[in-house]
Amino acid sequence: MKTSLLISAAFVAANTLGAQGNTPACLQYEPDTVQLSGTLARHMYYGAPGFGEDPAHDQKEVGFYLDLPRPVCMVAGANDVDVPKSGIRRVQLILDEQGYARLRPFVGKRVALRGTLLGAFTGHHHTPVLLRVLTPAHVEQ
Repeated sequence: MKTSLLISAAFVAANTLGAQGNTPACLQYEPDTVQLSGTLARHMYYGAPGFGEDPAHDQKEVGFYLDLPRPVCMVAGANDVDVPKSGIRRVQLILDEQGYARLRPFVGKRVALRGTLLGAFTGHHHTPVLLRVLTPAHVEQ
């Protein structure tokens, strides 16, 4: 168990730091696991039918997001939606009901989350990259 945690930590470090150790490298899409740190936020975006063109009638889609302190970039993945991207400052979180309940007390706080990244592919995806949260790593003080 300790060995797999150490390997996991080394893998995450390799995916978040460049070859020189101080230059951020672009992140990989799933199946790679990454750890991202930022401020947990609750944001509202407009949904169907007009996705913001008719705010009075459009659905309001509220979700949890990770606002990143520095922009990140993505390298191309294995499918058509996992394309290279740069300047990513906000990541939409994919959570189940228990995940929302577990994270709700930490809205507005800095957190570190582990999971896999995927490119946006529906009108309900409000950031270019989403994080499928596997585990909350920790709350930063």
